[in-house]
Amino acid sequence: MRKSLLVLLLLSFVTMVKAHQNHKPVDSASIQFQNTNQDTTPEPPGGIDVFIKYMNKYTNHQYNSAETGKVTLSFTVKKDGSLADYKVVHSLNTEADGIAIQVLKDYNQKWKPAMQNGQPVDAPYTISVTFGR
Repeated sequence: MRKSLLVLLLLSFVTMVKAHQNHKPVDSASIQFQNTNQDTTPEPPGGIDVFIKYMNKYTNHQYNSAETGKVTLSFTVKKDGSLADYKVVHSLNTEADGIAIQVLKDYNQKWKPAMQNGQPVDAPYTISVTFGR
């Protein structure tokens, strides 16, 4: 029993050492496409639930179509907490897409940026906004 436990621990250690040797540093340009090496993810003031409620409230307030569904948006949370690079990933219709982008652009509060190695970094973010009741 002791031998099998010792072998298991040794194999775990060897696996960790190999993984550490294969780790390559990620430059800031690739972080926008690969955020798995971040220590923390970006966060809006009040948390994501508050932000989604804000988006749903102001998008639906302006929406006139009877069509219901979701618009999925992607954007970048910059290292200073500002938002940029707005894109529609999944469209509902042109009215909903335009409203969702505009409400996102009008959001004037800074986010808490993603952190990597104790430094703020740009990070991609994706949300879905529901249209219709």
